[in-house]
Amino acid sequence: MKVLYWIFLILVLASSVDCLLYGLWNIDLVTKFFPDVVTTLEDATTTTAMAMGAKVLYAVFGVAGLWVVVANLFKCQCCKAPQA
Repeated sequence: MKVLYWIFLILVLASSVDCLLYGLWNIDLVTKFFPDVVTTLEDATTTTAMAMGAKVLYAVFGVAGLWVVVANLFKCQCCKAPQA
């Protein structure tokens, strides 16, 4: 469980960096790797949808954030260092 906690902590850090870049310089790394899908219809209108990879990555970021918050809130026993 401790390894999973550290993986999720790294994902939270990556999500925070993405939010920081987007907030300061309007650079969204997730949409750089997974661009939006633009569809042109017969009547010359276009629709834009978020790519499935971006949706999955945002969902993973969200689950990682919730996991880290819950583990820290309830003082996860499996993540603590053993007492000497």
